[in-house]
Amino acid sequence: MSQPLWALTRGQRARVRDLSDALPAAQAQRLRELGFLPGAIVECVHRPAFGAPRVYAVAGACFSLEREIARRIYTEPLEESAHAS
Repeated sequence: MSQPLWALTRGQRARVRDLSDALPAAQAQRLRELGFLPGAIVECVHRPAFGAPRVYAVAGACFSLEREIARRIYTEPLEESAHAS
């Protein structure tokens, strides 16, 4: 099951599946440079109210993304490990 990055709740982690073809090429390239690559683990670390940009951690750094960009990054939920506490 795939969901846009924007749908993650605070503290939720997911794996990047793909970037939308609707993203301009320059934006898609920049997102890849920042670490939003297929297979990368991303976490929503701050989700303010009223649709303000959200903060996501990926590749050891945090980035603030607006709705229109985060909705075009597709993710897959992480499977919980059987050994998780």
